[in-house]
Formats: sequence, C-alpha cells, structure tokens
Amino acid sequence: MEILLVDDNEINAEIQKAMIESYGITVRTASSGAEAVSMAEENNFFMIFMDIHMPEINGYEATRLIRKFDRTVPVIALTADDISEIEGKISENGLDGHLSKPLQPDELNQLLQNYISINNVSGNTSTDKYFDYDALYAVFNDADTVQRLIKQFLSAHENDCGILAKYIFSGKYLPAREILHNIIGISGNLFCKKLYNIACRVNIELKKDYPDSFDTFEEVWDKTIIELKACLKSDTTRAVPVRTGFSEIWSEFFELCTEFDISAVDIFTENKQSFSDNMKKDSFEKLEKAVLDYDFLWISENMEVLYV
Repeated sequence: MEILLVDDNEINAEIQKAMIESYGITVRTASSGAEAVSMAEENNFFMIFMDIHMPEINGYEATRLIRKFDRTVPVIALTADDISEIEGKISENGLDGHLSKPLQPDELNQLLQNYISINNVSGNTSTDKYFDYDALYAVFNDADTVQRLIKQFLSAHENDCGILAKYIFSGKYLPAREILHNIIGISGNLFCKKLYNIACRVNIELKKDYPDSFDTFEEVWDKTIIELKACLKSDTTRAVPVRTGFSEIWSEFFELCTEFDISAVDIFTENKQSFSDNMKKDSFEKLEKAVLDYDFLWISENMEVLYV
C-alpha cells in the first residue's frame, strides 16, 4: 500500500512522511503539483495527500488534472487555511476531505481509520515549551534526524522574522502572509506550538489589516530560535585548517554541508576555482546552484555523485 504525499516544503514533507509511515504505510513524495500529476498517472496510489498552496500548479488544479484519469483515488487536502473559508473549494475541485497543517496525530489517525485498519498511534505534546524536542523525536526516533531538521530550519529560515517585519511595517501584507504560511506549516511540524499559535493569529490579523500581535510574534520567535539552538549538539570552535589539496577542502566542505553549517558557503566561495578545476563541468554547475540556494540537504545526499 502506497500513499503519495505532495508538499513543496522539504522540512514539512519529511516530518509528515515520518508521521504517516509510523502507521506502517509506504509513502512516496512529490514536491510540486506537476510532479504529483505525473506520479499519480504512472502509479496506482491508495491515497493522495495534497498540499493546497504550491506555486505554478496548486493543489486544486493538480487534483482536477488527476481526476481526468482517476476518479476513485481518495485525495485529501493538506492546508493551514481556515477550513470554513475553503470547504466549498475542496469539494468543488474533487478532493475527498482535508487535514489541517500541521498534521495532528489524532486527526491523522481518525482519517486513516476511515480507509484502512491501523493501530492507534498518538503522543502527548507539551505546551510549556517553545520547542518540544521529545515530540519531534517520537516521530523519527532518531536524534541525528532531529538535529538535522533543526539545522536545516535555522539555515533556511532564521532570518524570516526580520523579512516579515519589513513587509509588515511597509504595509506589504500579501508577501507577509506568504512567509507566515510557511512559518505556520513548519513551526507546527517541528512542534514549536507557541510559534504556530501566534503565527496563526498574526495571519488572521493581516487579513483584516491590523497585525496587532506582531510584537508578541517577534518575542515568541526569538525564544523559539533560542530553544532550537540550545537543542543542537554543542560545537567546538573550529580552527582554520591549512589546506594542502582539494581532497582536504572537499572533506571539510562535505562535513559542513552534512551539518547544515552555512560556513560551507564560505568554503565554496573561497575555493571556487579549485572546485571548478577538480569537478566535471555539469557537476560543478549543479553544486554551485545548490550552494547559492543553501540547499545543504541536496548537496549532502548527492556528494558521492558530484565528486567523481
């Protein structure tokens, strides 16, 4: 039995995938609406979990395209939107139900119980912490994965609050809401419940053009970031190495990428010519793009292919 999970946010997708797989279900992922349509056409999925907000082809359009060749597969909307506002659109576009993002174990369990016989899997989430490490660990049962996700979040999103503040103070509420949409999804999936709650409140306020709770959001954001960083393994001060050859440069670069340490960008920039001289042209171009995008996960997963 396979379920297709569609979400364009890598962190959200990985956490949601782990939650669903805890029921003994095989999960395949798609990162775009177009990819979801293609995979659905080529495979016989038992169910599809469809993120609604995606660029180019959103979840509604992707579902309409899927319904042209498959009218029976259950398609479940994944959304952080207020369900009361979009319930009509969900049914009109051929979706069979919805789950709110972030996924809640009890709601996920109930939905799956409607389609298959599964064991009840649930957990308690602490509301006293800005980041509930134990709850996230329970999803993966692997400390290294939790560490990696925290580093990935900090690498990609640590500056989001500052960007959000600029948009709000300049009255640009639409791009502010786009940033908040990502924060709502990721904070919920990372079990940063207080950040999730205040982000939802500010998002509602932005719809009415009065983000009165943004000061509180900034305070919660700062405390959440502090707790996330406190959960990372302590790193010793890194001495500046004497680099005698490209293999040594590559080894240090690889280590930093696997740790989601933005110092990897500095290593690449300082030694760009060495990378170019020692790599195939197409591999170097792919690596350069990934470095500029801070896509350390992709780099670490493709390192052996890149350096041949």
